[in-house]
Amino acid sequence: MTFDSNPILDFANNYEFPEYSDQEGFHKVVAFGDESHKCPIYVKQVPPCTTGCPAGEDIRGYHNLLTGVEKSDNKWDEAWYRIVETNPFPAIMGRICPHPCESTCNRQHREESIGINAVEHAIGEHGIDAGLKLHPAGEDTGKHVAVIGAGPAGLSVAYQLRRKGHAVTIYDFNEKPGGMMLYGIMGYRVERRVLEAEVGKIIDLGIEMKMGVRIGTDVSLQQLETDYDAVFIGVGAQTGKGLPIEGFMSKPETTNAIEFLRAYEIHGDEVNIGKKVIVIGDGNVAMDVARLARRLGSEATIISAVPREEMNCYPDEFDDAIEEGARIEYLAGTLEILENGDGVRGVKCAKMVKKENGEEGWNAKIPFLRYKTTDEIFEIEADMVVASIGQATDMHGFEDSIHEKTSLLKLDKNLRVVGKDNVFGGGDALKVDLITTAVGHGRKAANSIDAFLNGLAMPEDPYKSVIKVKEQDINYFFHSKQAKRKHNVAENIVGNHNEVLEALTKEQAEEESKRCMSCGLCFDCNQCVAFCPQEAISRYRKNPVGEVMYTHYTKCVGCHICSLVCPTGYIQMGMGEGL
Repeated sequence: MTFDSNPILDFANNYEFPEYSDQEGFHKVVAFGDESHKCPIYVKQVPPCTTGCPAGEDIRGYHNLLTGVEKSDNKWDEAWYRIVETNPFPAIMGRICPHPCESTCNRQHREESIGINAVEHAIGEHGIDAGLKLHPAGEDTGKHVAVIGAGPAGLSVAYQLRRKGHAVTIYDFNEKPGGMMLYGIMGYRVERRVLEAEVGKIIDLGIEMKMGVRIGTDVSLQQLETDYDAVFIGVGAQTGKGLPIEGFMSKPETTNAIEFLRAYEIHGDEVNIGKKVIVIGDGNVAMDVARLARRLGSEATIISAVPREEMNCYPDEFDDAIEEGARIEYLAGTLEILENGDGVRGVKCAKMVKKENGEEGWNAKIPFLRYKTTDEIFEIEADMVVASIGQATDMHGFEDSIHEKTSLLKLDKNLRVVGKDNVFGGGDALKVDLITTAVGHGRKAANSIDAFLNGLAMPEDPYKSVIKVKEQDINYFFHSKQAKRKHNVAENIVGNHNEVLEALTKEQAEEESKRCMSCGLCFDCNQCVAFCPQEAISRYRKNPVGEVMYTHYTKCVGCHICSLVCPTGYIQMGMGEGL
């Protein structure tokens, strides 16, 4: 058997290397032949996951605790305490947060992002199972703050203010604390034991609760401004929007999503519901309404004016609703609520099509506005219609603190009401957004309120450099798949309100944490030591995180290999800059 000659292979096989001789000291031959006046410096940067987290959690920190990079006597306890520095609801958020942090995770440039939300879920469960208590209240300052709203923003600000030693009284018109976490999130997503445990830990810090009190009716905002040293407004968006179509407002069988979910939380399975429920909307709340209707034994049809790819709900929410038996009617615009002698009998719809280029609204930011109705009319049978087209705030009693056009709080960058020294606000009363965002508002407002109460200047957010993936050697990390939590969908969904999402085991969570690239902070991989041709880097394992590696600058020639092979981007060539 003969083979054709391969000139490249022949050249490689016959190549003769030139003579090589070692040189000493600063003229030692190094890879790439580089020398420079620059030497490595160690720069801690903010990981993108933290900037993507509205609550500002130290995500890298609790992953490093679980993996042992950051040493502790009890890594699971310490991971829980690391989260609750900024977010006192890890078990709740670990279940319901749509995890925007994962969309910013640098690991996604290698394969899949870290399952941050799944790990937080497991840590939150540990906190409840272990009976961990929140950080205790600080030394009494003699100051007293009124918090309006016992939802995520109000509870968050109350928690942070108690840590600073200020007395707190919470006012809320509901009978139970929790806000939309209780009245808008069903038990199959967050077990009530979980919500009661995490809310209870905050109240146990010595917070006075005044439930069933409505501001503007039972007590005025102006009275609270006088009676307390400071006031925080966190009333949330607990009012649903109705449909502006014929027949909607006049029928008892029509309601909005917020009232529908709230009614179930108050009345349970005895709530009045139709057998064929139509849900109008394409967001996460619409999916929740359909899923609850299915559990109550009803058919559920979701009417979306846009195609699947432009629906506003998250993929997981959509998949759960479909898996549990909800139907979807795409590209359908609702025109009228139809009735008979007994009440609602259905919805009159028109087929929707996309607007042509140049038509008014064809490129609108809101997908719904890019579509228009046609003459193709059809009906969908139903005996109950639920509108899920958005939420609004009820700002009765707060008229002097809001924008006239939006009915949202008028706040400055420090979350203080414009024109008022001692009134602050946040949460959905500022912007209807994620529950995690409201938690972040509470923490920031607490810092502003604390500064005000102490006669200090409002706090400024210092600039922090965020590590970019191009600064890291991500090829260091082996490919691995993200750990997935199990979704337990019952074969018979009717009457089944058990939690759907199952937490990772501790072993699974620790394995997932090992996928964290510790972006912007050394995790003791030893790459720089192994690759340094000058043997200029020493390793001190017992030092604190970020101080394990030490460069002997008398040996360094500035070859920059250490910075090139650093998986975290912690090493930069900076010493000697400008020489």
